[in-house]
Amino acid sequence: MFETLIGLGIVTLFCVLAWAAKASAEALLVGGLGLAALGFAYGIPTALVYHWLLHRSLTRAGRLPERWWLSPTAHHEKLPIEDRPRVLLWAAIGGSGFLVVVLGILLTSLGLWRARAA
Repeated sequence: MFETLIGLGIVTLFCVLAWAAKASAEALLVGGLGLAALGFAYGIPTALVYHWLLHRSLTRAGRLPERWWLSPTAHHEKLPIEDRPRVLLWAAIGGSGFLVVVLGILLTSLGLWRARAA
């Protein structure tokens, strides 16, 4: 399953890059800003759910350290086995939101560069 998602992400990335090679500056700006907005729209709520689930799971297990939020991924090994799939699924979804935001920023930057060069 995870390998399928990686493959799908790579194919999507190549499609976006092929579109970006031929797109106008305006299309890149609109597409990049829209992609960044989409990433924020689902990335932030899923990150909140991930942090809530991680806190709840570590608290129930009695393994919640102080300042756990500064590096939450460092505490994944402390998760009880039964909670890991659910918590890490939300971590992956939130992480994909971050990647979508970064891709949107890159497309927006490319659009601005093309507009400046024209």
